[in-house]
Amino acid sequence: MTRISKRLKAITLYISSDDCVADVGCDHGLLSIYLVENKLVKKVIASDINQNALNSAIANIKKRNLNIETILSDGIENIPLKEINTLIISGMGTSTILHILNDNKKLKKIDKLIIQSNNDYYLLRSSLNEKGYYLEEENYTLDKNKWYVTSKFIKSNKRNSVQELKYGFLNNNNYNNYLIKKTENIFRRIPFTSLKAKWNYLMKIRELKKAIYKNK
Repeated sequence: MTRISKRLKAITLYISSDDCVADVGCDHGLLSIYLVENKLVKKVIASDINQNALNSAIANIKKRNLNIETILSDGIENIPLKEINTLIISGMGTSTILHILNDNKKLKKIDKLIIQSNNDYYLLRSSLNEKGYYLEEENYTLDKNKWYVTSKFIKSNKRNSVQELKYGFLNNNNYNNYLIKKTENIFRRIPFTSLKAKWNYLMKIRELKKAIYKNK
């Protein structure tokens, strides 16, 4: 059976047996392979914009004698979404992810988004809220000394609170401490000549600590 990294394993926590999945930006295809081998989903399409990456996925799929459809696609452009209800997008920045999800018509039948962005989580959460996707769950995984944020969005009329959009669910003490230290380190690096910027980050630290304390 295929073994996958902690960060990819975090994505599988939000998978259900009735999901028909498009793994967008599948890279070597290990996540798609893992989902099929463990019979976690109804269907998987593995896609990537890069032909070399897709070739690697195809080779890995053939090596394991699995039946997984692969598609060369810029985001979701070439994927037959009529068959899909769940999108997995990981290993990209928020601006790229939002570009992929720009066309609301293509998202018509997509009930769930599982996103693992590299940055700009507030922009990601708030933009998807505006598109009609509610942040239902989020987990925080430390893999090879790097934190990964995995977000599960479901199609809904519900909207998240401002605190949830800014910080997620603050349900991991180790990640919370990382957020505080990261913000404090930025604060320390700001020169005293930039008093306004220094004050703004001091307020960010206080707001973050208050949100964490409130969530306990």
